[in-house]
Amino acid sequence: MEQIHWVRRRWQQLVAADSGRGQYSAPTALPTKSSPVLHNTQLLTGKRRTVIARHGRHQQEYHSISKGCQGNSIRTTKYSLLSFIPMNLFQQFHRVANLYFLFLVMLNWIPVVEAFQKEITMIPLVVVLIVIAIKDALEDYRRYRFDQKVNNNIVTVYSG
Repeated sequence: MEQIHWVRRRWQQLVAADSGRGQYSAPTALPTKSSPVLHNTQLLTGKRRTVIARHGRHQQEYHSISKGCQGNSIRTTKYSLLSFIPMNLFQQFHRVANLYFLFLVMLNWIPVVEAFQKEITMIPLVVVLIVIAIKDALEDYRRYRFDQKVNNNIVTVYSG
């Protein structure tokens, strides 16, 4: 029952949001509950894209349009090889606990307030950062493999 209320509330939030991204006209054959008018205009979130067949009759049209465009492959990974360490550290230090341990490490480098050896206070922070980085790397690699699987699927293309 809670799921139904959650779905209803989420749907109301999506319908109420006037983001102005794109518009969608409902088919004339399907009337909606909200209005008896058949041409109901609703907001559609997200980007629109045009897919043109690469092979077959439309090959010339594809080459003329796709010169300045990227491919339509899916990429859901967060990181690249170059951006993994900086972005991961940036995301990890948004957590309050990691900032607390970093503050303790920095405070321990001041000789007046030094409580332990400098290296000992760094161990918990370094271990947590390494474990979370390994977890994020494995998760991102799984996303990469799934993206490759989806992008290499064979599909049927309808061309007019």
